[in-house]
Amino acid sequence: MMARKTDEERLRELEEKMEQIKARKQQVASRIQQKERKERTRRLIQVGAIFEKYFDIVGEDQAEKVAYGMKDAVGKHREKLLAIDVEKSKEANKTVYEVQEERLIIPEGEKDAYHS
Repeated sequence: MMARKTDEERLRELEEKMEQIKARKQQVASRIQQKERKERTRRLIQVGAIFEKYFDIVGEDQAEKVAYGMKDAVGKHREKLLAIDVEKSKEANKTVYEVQEERLIIPEGEKDAYHS
């Protein structure tokens, strides 16, 4: 028959478990931070490549100047710029905006003035 553990022994075991859990928690948090850093780095590389492609930028200094020069215009027209359909614009070789279709909803059984 095994002797029962003292309160001090139980307390020590719980403290050891707490330390192990803290270490595991730190490992998971580190993995999350590393993943976020990698995602941000990838995003920055992609954005930089796009900027370089469309503005024929060579170097950080030129990129900074062009970005600073465009800052106000982009701020004023941000919503319109974000509505550009890039794929259609590439195909048409001009800027094409996404069209939000507005639909007239007519309750069933009712006719509108155009289809009477």
